[in-house]
Amino acid sequence: MFKARALVSDRSKQSFLWSFVREPAQRTLSHYFYFEVSRRNVTETEDSILSKLKGNSAWVSHNYQSKYLDLPSQDEQESLSSTDRIINGYDFLGVVERMEESLVVLAMLARIPLTDVVVYSSKVSGGYAYALKHTGCVMAKKKWTTPKIE
Repeated sequence: MFKARALVSDRSKQSFLWSFVREPAQRTLSHYFYFEVSRRNVTETEDSILSKLKGNSAWVSHNYQSKYLDLPSQDEQESLSSTDRIINGYDFLGVVERMEESLVVLAMLARIPLTDVVVYSSKVSGGYAYALKHTGCVMAKKKWTTPKIE
């Protein structure tokens, strides 16, 4: 997995460090539906989802986004938290749930004409995804939620 920290040591004033973040609850639900429902054929019920999300499972409590985006401590950043290093270290952080708006802002900051910006979803629920340790592809079941889950 690519990590942002690999870029930081070579970062100059001519660079522009950017990434996207996802709302944590939505990311966790997507993770559940992809790995548990689509790949392991777990029957998705409101109770099974709540049970898994409330459990002590490593994938629920592990903050993937922070670990992925965290930057190494610099001399001036030693006392900063991981969150502060991320916010201060990136020139732009877009929001996946607001992809179109985030890309407009990114294009403006990078001085890229909007006619050169294309949005293409490569991972769409309801489609098929390659599954390691499985033969062929598995159908990525569409996630759903209820007020009780949210």
